Amino acid sequence: MTIFSPDPALYPDPAGRADRICRFVRKLRLWEGDFAGRRFHLHRFQESIIRRIYGPVDDAGNQLVRIACIWIPRGNAKTTLASALALAHFMGPEAEAGGQVVMAAADAENAGIAFNSSWQMVLQDRALARSVRAVESRKRMYHPGTKGTLKAISSEAYSKHGLNVSFFLADEVHSWHPAEGRKLFKTVTDSMVKRSHPLTVIISTAGAGQGGLAWDLWQYSHKVASGEVDDPSFAPVIFAADPECDWRDEDQWHKASPAIEAGFCSIEEMRTKARRIQHFPAEIADFRRFHLNQWQEATANPWLPLEVYDKAEPMTPVDELLGRDCFVGVDLSSVEDLTAVVAVFAVEDDGTGRRYDVLPMFFLPEANLAAKSDKDQADYLRWSEAGLLRLTEGNSISHADVIAYIHELAETYAVREVAIDRWNSTAVTTALQESDITVNQFGQGFASMSAPVKELKRAILSGHFRHGGSPVLRYCFGNVVTEKDAAENEKFTKAKALGRIDGAVAAVMAIGRIIAGEAEPR
Repeated sequence: MTIFSPDPALYPDPAGRADRICRFVRKLRLWEGDFAGRRFHLHRFQESIIRRIYGPVDDAGNQLVRIACIWIPRGNAKTTLASALALAHFMGPEAEAGGQVVMAAADAENAGIAFNSSWQMVLQDRALARSVRAVESRKRMYHPGTKGTLKAISSEAYSKHGLNVSFFLADEVHSWHPAEGRKLFKTVTDSMVKRSHPLTVIISTAGAGQGGLAWDLWQYSHKVASGEVDDPSFAPVIFAADPECDWRDEDQWHKASPAIEAGFCSIEEMRTKARRIQHFPAEIADFRRFHLNQWQEATANPWLPLEVYDKAEPMTPVDELLGRDCFVGVDLSSVEDLTAVVAVFAVEDDGTGRRYDVLPMFFLPEANLAAKSDKDQADYLRWSEAGLLRLTEGNSISHADVIAYIHELAETYAVREVAIDRWNSTAVTTALQESDITVNQFGQGFASMSAPVKELKRAILSGHFRHGGSPVLRYCFGNVVTEKDAAENEKFTKAKALGRIDGAVAAVMAIGRIIAGEAEPR
């Protein structure tokens, strides 16, 4: 991971543009907490951020950066700095005639936070206050001198056509509504083509899940920062702990949060919180996200940690699976969601526990793929391009395509049985049985699921669930949430899962039929 350096000397400013921004910001006064009424003191890491965004210019002296992505943990005053930058574009050195400064957040309340920060800074200075008209109830300011406006909007209200935005502040994009937030971002940034020097500043902590606007920006930020992608118009600013670090390592806290060294983020408070949450997995996940800026790939309280899931033994080469007994689990979607077909090959127990080789395939209707990716926080497009997910025509799942794939499996491998959820499976079951494929309708209650869930957990913990690293199956297991009955029997539950778990359910059903030992050979 390429981490942003908080040394201002590393970021040249040949046109002096960043220096003008810094001088403007230092004249502003803060309005809350221990620093209320004091001038805005720019710490080294804050000056470095400004210089990284405003310093780069082309040979003609024109600004290069059009989008800046600032990923930094909570408690580092990112909204305060961004609010000051918004004022620089509204009434400071970056102001232009008829400029439109837009601040957006997940909802109306959060959108008002950055606006209020800018407005309160204006009120701290009489000269600034006299030059601005404001309608606080509508979160809007007007500057008669430039005829510019500054306003706050929420990602919930994405119909914002007719804009002509010069500066766009996107606050905490990880929490934006998956579909409407992307529409708002596109609408605003598309409007900026009418400006000669527009700038979008995105500020956020890390998020959770894959897919969605924030995930796309996070991935792209790291590609640009590492040099994998050459894009001088995009400025990634990433403060984060090492991905595999011990979350209790205080050196990593300092690395992720420059405000600790600057003196306005309390390390004592972080120590207190770390001691309190060490036995609560969900809170540890939040600590990693919000204080170490580490993206979380799964639910905050997963059934099994993904780092355990990842430590699987290597999978048997595919050509060596020919002739081995194969059991297939099928979890059909209702109409437009993910469908999973997971083929499982068991290896006889050698005294250390049975091993399982796994071949998963997934199906999804191709219509509205981007919206589904945002909704499910899944990278469906990339997975489909990699051949790990098959897209079916139209806006509903094609059971014919699923049946055809199972036929492919049966023609290649020794498929003994297909296990399928009873719900919504009559047509598929009938078609498979007519093809002389044995089908077992598998219940989803504790009686059917408890034993295979227990066996699957054992296999994963021992590295015996050899999944071959499929990112789609990994995504499903990362979303698994279970519920227990009075006897501590465990089953997967879709009702409480934050994302799709279809691949995990299909794998459990296949293992359930393996351990049942009831199927006859074809």
